[in-house]
Amino acid sequence: MSTKHAGLYRAIVSYANENTGEIKVRIPAKFGPKTVVKISMWGRKPNPTSGLWAVPEIGEQVVVTADNADFSNVFILNVTPAA
Repeated sequence: MSTKHAGLYRAIVSYANENTGEIKVRIPAKFGPKTVVKISMWGRKPNPTSGLWAVPEIGEQVVVTADNADFSNVFILNVTPAA
């Protein structure tokens, strides 16, 4: 396993399920246009009231990174604009 930083990449959401929280993305600059990568569940949880997960829309562009250069644990970086 590499300890080198994974970097930041633009990704396109290819699958999102608000019932299970599962998200899959394509990261064209890293893996080409067809490879699909699963987003980690770490640090995410469903809404306690509705039981649904906050997931991006299919086709939406998001920014992702990983724990390491091997991309074995991929995360979406959420940015909330200041009010």
